Amino acid sequence: MGRLLSIASIFFCFEIGLFLVIIPWSELWEGNYFLNYVPAFRPVVLHTFSRAGVTALGGIDILIGLSELRNFLRSLRAPTRTLE
Repeated sequence: MGRLLSIASIFFCFEIGLFLVIIPWSELWEGNYFLNYVPAFRPVVLHTFSRAGVTALGGIDILIGLSELRNFLRSLRAPTRTLE
């Protein structure tokens, strides 16, 4: 169960990271329902600095996923100790 949870965590980090890297620069970001609901947020959310910040969070999430993948692969190569 531990390995399955680790693999799910790795995929989750990559998926969320890719989402946060791509979505701020797409049409979905500009056509967001909440931007139409609260027009005061529109200039802040559509500002390039805000988009870059969300993209940076996605990049950090991808790096976390890579780190978790590295640790997972190391755990597969590590010899297992048995109790005697």
